[in-house]
Amino acid sequence: MKPQYNTMHNTGNTASARNEASFHNYNNLQVSYHVAIDDKEAVQLIPFNRNTWHAGDGNGAGNRQSIGIEICYSMDNGYSGAKSARYKKAEDNAALYIAHVLKQYGWGIDRLKRHYDWSRKDCPHKMHATNSYQAFRRKVQRYLDQLNGKKVTKAKSKKSE
Repeated sequence: MKPQYNTMHNTGNTASARNEASFHNYNNLQVSYHVAIDDKEAVQLIPFNRNTWHAGDGNGAGNRQSIGIEICYSMDNGYSGAKSARYKKAEDNAALYIAHVLKQYGWGIDRLKRHYDWSRKDCPHKMHATNSYQAFRRKVQRYLDQLNGKKVTKAKSKKSE
């Protein structure tokens, strides 16, 4: 695979990144992804030059040209409940990680996609439920700007973030 995009997901459970990796490596489902990120670490399972089955678009660009990144703990407080402290930290870690991947490939924020963008699945469900996807994109952009040496001002905090 020659990656062209980053695709972000919510795991839909309360497992850590290491537990996600363990499940990934020992299940019989036709589902795979490159990286799982929690409040403490990012665990890479598959090299970025190999495609994975995460976007729900069959042989489309989501599966064939996109790096799949799972954000852990999205079911803390239920499917559409408030974000837990550890989910918020996992989300922040994911924003920073994604910014690093964007920088590594020389990409802009336009290369960041949601699972929803490929197959209309409600994913990342926690961001959709809390109306915070655009705030997440802004956070990734701020991290990317910092990595690229641009002066960044701290964004005002919003309750939904």
